[in-house]
Amino acid sequence: MIKDASSGTTSLVSRPVIVEGEISGEENLHVDGRVKGVIRLTGDLFVGASGVVDAEIDARNIVIQGAVTGKVLARRQLEVQPSGRFNGECTAASFEIREGAVFEGISRMLSSKSQADKPPAAPAPPDKPRTPPPDPAVPKK
Repeated sequence: MIKDASSGTTSLVSRPVIVEGEISGEENLHVDGRVKGVIRLTGDLFVGASGVVDAEIDARNIVIQGAVTGKVLARRQLEVQPSGRFNGECTAASFEIREGAVFEGISRMLSSKSQADKPPAAPAPPDKPRTPPPDPAVPKK
């Protein structure tokens, strides 16, 4: 994994912990437990050998030793280590899939470095009802 001097603290989801929902932050996250939902980080995500993640993920670098399922955006690098299993759709600037690792799904390369350096996107606001455009056949009052 590409190391960055700006990598600050690391939060831990330990082995007996199960998290369902959204996790977001500006630091790194190490998962040895289970996470289901959404993970948005400006830092790195490390999924340990006992970690199981079923989520939409947006992080700088992602290292997988456990199991990850979902739609993933690694703004710099996705690394699946020999004990790691990935199943889903992944977009990354760089891929490293080690011998013995399992990668099942779709992979896409990020189109530019500028995309890799953008912060994670905020959740989309709920859809608003759209007003249809005026019908030109109806005269204006």
